[in-house]
Amino acid sequence: MSDDALRARPWTDDELAQLDRTALIRVAGARADGTPRPSVLVGHVRVGQDELIRSLNGPDGAWYQGAVRSGHGVVEVDGRRFAVAFIPDLGREAEVDQAFRARYGDDSGVRQMTRSPARDATLRVVPLTS
Repeated sequence: MSDDALRARPWTDDELAQLDRTALIRVAGARADGTPRPSVLVGHVRVGQDELIRSLNGPDGAWYQGAVRSGHGVVEVDGRRFAVAFIPDLGREAEVDQAFRARYGDDSGVRQMTRSPARDATLRVVPLTS
């Protein structure tokens, strides 16, 4: 997908409702040729109107590096695939931490997602049109 084909759009109400019903989403960054890298399951949260994800392994996570390198890829939400942009989103760590706790509780996985290195690898997921 060429850069001029990438156009951000807001999530629709239907898509947001589907995201709300889906605990984990599949995420895959795009390779240089535009094909998706292998997908991984990740938790996701909303802060305001933004959907956010984190890499449990922080910036060193393979899927995170692939998503950041290309800046776009796909997410799968309950069987639906969306072309998306991945935008680093730092500076509101406390809000994202709280959103993770509110959505998933306070188990050991959430505790890992709400401290470094995961906190240092927060991405906003923005749907695209082409």
